[in-house]
Amino acid sequence: MSEQLEIQVRLAPYIGVTIPKREIVVTEAEIESELERARSYASTTKDKSDGAAEMGDQVVIDFIGYMNGEAFPGGDGTNYPLVLGSNTFIPGFEEQLVGARVGDVVDVKVPFPENYHAAEYAGKDALFKVTLKGLRATILPELTDEIVSRISPSCTTVAQFREYVKGEILKYKEKELKDWKEERVLAAVVEGSEIVIPEELINQRAYAIENNLLSQLRNAGNELEDYLDYNNMTPEMFHEYARNDARRMLKGQAVLARIAALEGLMYTEDKLNEELFIMAREYGVNIDQICQMLGETGLKMVQDDILHQLALDFIVAKCVEV
Repeated sequence: MSEQLEIQVRLAPYIGVTIPKREIVVTEAEIESELERARSYASTTKDKSDGAAEMGDQVVIDFIGYMNGEAFPGGDGTNYPLVLGSNTFIPGFEEQLVGARVGDVVDVKVPFPENYHAAEYAGKDALFKVTLKGLRATILPELTDEIVSRISPSCTTVAQFREYVKGEILKYKEKELKDWKEERVLAAVVEGSEIVIPEELINQRAYAIENNLLSQLRNAGNELEDYLDYNNMTPEMFHEYARNDARRMLKGQAVLARIAALEGLMYTEDKLNEELFIMAREYGVNIDQICQMLGETGLKMVQDDILHQLALDFIVAKCVEV
C-alpha cells in the first residue's frame, strides 16, 4: 500500500479499559418459554370448521386492504395461512379475527406503525376486509419422555432436555456477552484514539460494501430499489451509510492491527489452516482450492482477520469490569 493510503493511528490506552460488569442469568421463565416452543415442534392440528377462532389457531384467509375507501397495492392476499398470535401481520390485526367463524367476513381496522418500512403507509389507518376460509386448532402435546425423544437427537428424558435447553440458553448468552464486551472495549479505544483515514481508502471500502450488498440482493432475486424502499432510504442515504460503515470498520481494524504489532501478537499456521478449512467446507472445496479462490489479497485478509481477533481478545482480557 502506498504511503499516502496508510492509516495514521495514535492509540489511546488499551489496557485496563473499564466497562460495566454484567452477569449472566438463565431464568426459569426463559427455560419454560423454550420448552413451550419445543412442544410446538411436535404439535398437530385438527379441523375446527364449526368453532370460533382463538389465539393459537391456524386460519386461512382472503383479505383486501383499503385506505380512504380505495384498495392499496400489496394490501391483498388469497388463501393466506396465518397462526393467530404469531404477530405476522401489523399489530392489532390478528386479535380482531378472534371469535370469527369459517365463512365470516371481518372488518379489521388497524393503523400502520409510525416506523413502517413503506413510508407511504406509515402511521395511516387501514381497513381490511377479511374472509375466513379455513380454521384448524393447534394441539400441543404434553412434554413427555416420548415427545422429547422425537424432537431431540441427544435427549431421552424431560429432565435431560431441560438441562440441554438451559445449556443452550447459557451458551447463547455467553456469546452475546462476549460480543458486547468486544464491542464496548474496542469502541472505547477507537473513540480515544487519533485516527486519520485517507478518503480514497474510505471510498474503496464503501464501494466494496455496496457491491457486496448488491450481489446478495441479486442472488436472492431482489433489486436495490426494493431494498431502498423497504428501508425507507434514498440512494444518497445508502451511499452515506456505506461510507460510515466503511469508516467504522477501517478505524477498528487499524486500531487492532496497531495493538497486534505493539504486543507482538502472531497467528499460527494451525490457526490459519483451521480458518481456511472452515471456509473450504462452506464452499465444498479443499484447502488448496480455497487458497486459489482467495488469491494473495484474500489470503492476506484472512490472516489480518486472525490478528485482529487476537488483538481484540487481548484487550478484552485486560479490561476492567466495574
